[in-house]
Parts: sequence; C-alpha cells; structure tokens
Amino acid sequence: MFHILRVSLAVSLSFVAVAWMPTEAAPPKTPEARLLERALQLLPEPPTVPVRLIDPELTPDPDALRKLDAFLVREPDGRIRPVIYLNRRAAIIDKALAGQDVDVAILAAVIRHEQEHLTGGSEQAARRAERDLFQRLMFVGKVQVAEGLAYLADLAGKRQLRERQ
Repeated sequence: MFHILRVSLAVSLSFVAVAWMPTEAAPPKTPEARLLERALQLLPEPPTVPVRLIDPELTPDPDALRKLDAFLVREPDGRIRPVIYLNRRAAIIDKALAGQDVDVAILAAVIRHEQEHLTGGSEQAARRAERDLFQRLMFVGKVQVAEGLAYLADLAGKRQLRERQ
C-alpha cells in the first residue's frame, strides 16, 4: 500500500512541476496592439468582430482611405464584411499612440461609431453612439471635462458641416 501511495504522490508532483514550468514568452506587443487594447477596454461591450489597423498605402485605392479614420467594407454581394478597419495613418491613431487618455477615448468612440454601423445603424445613429460613449467616458472620469467638451464641440461642428454639403 505504501508503494501505491508513493507512485501516486510522484505522479501528482510531476503534474505540478509541469504546470509550474514557465511557458514560452509571448512576443512583446506592438504599440498599436497596446493602443487597441486600451481603446477596446473603454467600450461598453467589446466588438464581436476584429478591429484591424490597415495602412492605406497597401490598398488598391490609398487616396480614398487616406481621408478616413475608420471604415467598413461592403462585399460584392452587398453584405458588410465583419471587420472594423482603422486607418493606421490617420491623425487620431498617431495622437492616440502618444498615449493621451483623451486621444485613446476618441479612438474608442470612433470604433463605437463603426460598431453601430455593423448592427445596421444609420450615420445619425452611429454619430449618436459615438457621442454617447464619449459623454459616458467624461462622466466616469476617463476623459477630462475640458478636453471632452472640446471634442464634442468638434463632433457637432463636423456634423453641421456634413449636413450642409
């Protein structure tokens, strides 16, 4: 009986030793990956689709994409591809990479805007979702009020400019 107990103990200890052995270290995250993590953590619910940074210079129509912060792609059959794309060369990405909380919150709000489109929301609904998220981030202290109000004023100004065109 003592022999059986010793074998069981040895097997148990070998499993413990294996469980405690260090695994291979994950490759270090890029600044862009860390930025996306920070922005996604600010969303009320995580996206159900991938969020990818894309360099416009590597696409068939870089001129069209240079003007966009984020976008969705419509497939030839009319369906929207379930991916949110962020323009890696957009000013909001460069500013957010500098690490300022307000700029990371702006990126989160832009992602929230695209999430709304993925669920079938109109441009008006997407703008409202973007604004609502940003207001909530101000309310909970993730964004300083003065910076947040400046961004919200900028959003309102852009909306009026687009509606006049």
